[in-house]
Amino acid sequence: MWEDDKKMTFTEHLAELRIRIIRSGVAVLIAMVICYIFSNAILEGLQKPLTLLKDLGIVVFSDNETKSNPAENSTENVGNSPENKKSSDEIKMVVLNPFEIVILKIKVAGYGGLILALPYIIWQACAFVFPGLKPNERKLVKIILFGCSSLGIIGVIVAYFGVIPLVIPYLLQWIPQGWDIQLRANETLSIIVLLLFGFALAFQFPMVILALVYLDLLNPDTLRKLRKYVVVGLSIVSAILTPPDPISMIIMLVPLIVLYEISIWASYLIRKKPQTAQ
Repeated sequence: MWEDDKKMTFTEHLAELRIRIIRSGVAVLIAMVICYIFSNAILEGLQKPLTLLKDLGIVVFSDNETKSNPAENSTENVGNSPENKKSSDEIKMVVLNPFEIVILKIKVAGYGGLILALPYIIWQACAFVFPGLKPNERKLVKIILFGCSSLGIIGVIVAYFGVIPLVIPYLLQWIPQGWDIQLRANETLSIIVLLLFGFALAFQFPMVILALVYLDLLNPDTLRKLRKYVVVGLSIVSAILTPPDPISMIIMLVPLIVLYEISIWASYLIRKKPQTAQ
């Protein structure tokens, strides 16, 4: 389908675009329904990073009752039971009204549906655009799509298994003794989703650099000279996209600097291709 060079009129292009949009919309709706059905499991998955390090003994949460009533806990053997210990180590999520959980599930279905249907939407967009591109342009777009997808997945993995399990429990340790650790579900899970999206977006910058090098707007020597300015800029971006603490900023900053160095070396490979072609 993408290799077909058949000429189409403007009206035919509009008709095909309408079909592609309708198919993408139907896919999003189906994906949203699926995500809503499994919304409870998705919510549990989003909450999981908050206690991911608990089993390793790095972060331990204590229940307010355990802190404030040591005498009762010493006289009762229930406090030493595995069930009570598990409940005391958990972070409690709270909702403030009956409609909040419904709204939260709708949000999960919406965001999850878009993400689940995104590969199909990209495929429909490529099927519409590729017939008008040259073979080398199609190859470039495929490389960009693969690179952006891979870097986005890496960013989400770093945030899910590295930043969120370490940063949010660390911040909660500053809560004074005697205060309940109860997080509002809507706000907390929104922060987690924003962190995942922020890391996925931040990890896209190497592809932007390589695209600028391919378009001959940047070169490897310029990238090396701008290294110190880029580090400062990445530090600012990391501070904006992460919670206000140095640990989360460093966790995002270090991979971005490594990706920038990889981009510099990759830019030499991109610059060699036009020279050999001439």
